[in-house]
Amino acid sequence: MKKALSLLLALLLCAVCVAPAAAASAPLTYKVTEFGFAMVADCDDNANGTVKIPATVKIDGKTYDVKFIGDKAFADCKYIEEIKIPEGVTQIGSKAFENCTSLRTVDIPKSLNSCEYDAFQGCENVTVNCYSSNYQFFAVYGLSSNIRVNVQDKYKTEEQVTKMNSLGDLIKRLIALILSWFGIKQAA
Repeated sequence: MKKALSLLLALLLCAVCVAPAAAASAPLTYKVTEFGFAMVADCDDNANGTVKIPATVKIDGKTYDVKFIGDKAFADCKYIEEIKIPEGVTQIGSKAFENCTSLRTVDIPKSLNSCEYDAFQGCENVTVNCYSSNYQFFAVYGLSSNIRVNVQDKYKTEEQVTKMNSLGDLIKRLIALILSWFGIKQAA
């Protein structure tokens, strides 16, 4: 009996060792909002690599459109490097990506029409790929973070994109100057 259990345990251990690597997408938790849409509520702190949020999810057997990324949904997910947000998502909540220190790229859909000012608080160096229609959220609200904005409208020329990014940098410098006049230190 001991030999059989030992053999079974050895086989199980081998199966775990040769199991395929987990997919790069993170296990996300959703909840249904009072408006009848799905919201990304939480992400496993150990998630890593690329996270692709689906456009729809099934909750209790019913399909819901994902419209929101909740407050602190990805907070402290230190190993995620890239997040792809689908078309249809309209809002990003407060501190949604707080302290995602490995986060390098976030793809924002055209549908986004609201992003809280502190959504990227504590991110070290992230590039937000957005559109001119939602650029203002990242030029203004991302001031306390190290955010680089990449406006990816197909109809924009490289010169227009450079001007928009330069305008964002100018806004950041002006706000820092105004804050320094009043003796206020800008959050890191």
